Amino acid sequence: METFHWCPAPGMSVPTEPKVRVVKFGDGYEQRQPMGINNNLRSYSVTFRVKRDEAWLIDDFLRRHGAVDAFLWTPPLRYEPIKVVCRKWTPTVQNTVIEISCEFEEVMA
Repeated sequence: METFHWCPAPGMSVPTEPKVRVVKFGDGYEQRQPMGINNNLRSYSVTFRVKRDEAWLIDDFLRRHGAVDAFLWTPPLRYEPIKVVCRKWTPTVQNTVIEISCEFEEVMA
């Protein structure tokens, strides 16, 4: 499994939304249950700011995995890599750098 080694620019967001099954009863009562054993996987909204001559390496890496094959990535403030897929990325060309905004989703396989 390949490793994504580029470091994100500051300002990364990590929205968290555990997957929960909810059954609502009368008078406002409800019962909540986790959906599966891995119901709290995270997604990461990251931006990579790189020089023009390096941007194609990131784009090539993401295209090669094609939103299907997982790869290893170590998020900031974590010490061990996690498996993620990138289903969507957007390069923005500026004067001397290119910003690539990505959505990394944690996966188990």
